Amino acid sequence: MKKLKLHVVALVLFTATAFVSCSDDDNGNSTVSKTEFVTEVAGPETGEVNKDVLLNVTFAVEGECGEFEKTIETTTGNTKTIEVQVKYDSSKICTQPTTRSMVYKFKATAAGTYILKFKKSATEFITQTIVIS
Repeated sequence: MKKLKLHVVALVLFTATAFVSCSDDDNGNSTVSKTEFVTEVAGPETGEVNKDVLLNVTFAVEGECGEFEKTIETTTGNTKTIEVQVKYDSSKICTQPTTRSMVYKFKATAAGTYILKFKKSATEFITQTIVIS
């Protein structure tokens, strides 16, 4: 009888341990977002009203699993400050710093000179001036 009770208690403890150790506490959220710095901007310096001007933007990532997520933009008059936000999969080990590229679309609704400032460091920018006619 004691042996049977011992087996039942051991089975209950084993089952409880299995359920606790397999719980998913992270709710599936394994990405981390971070602002990264731009290393190069290339593209035309002129454009037309209501037409896209495409700029190729290269930015640094801390590891090969960093992927472009979105741009964060602040506009003051005809000047736009742009930061690149990158997402990292925290379930992967990313050890090889590299660069990635994305296409930035700029469209002006009025003629004029526009200044795009891409964040190069905490205090420096890569500036792209675009004249829209």
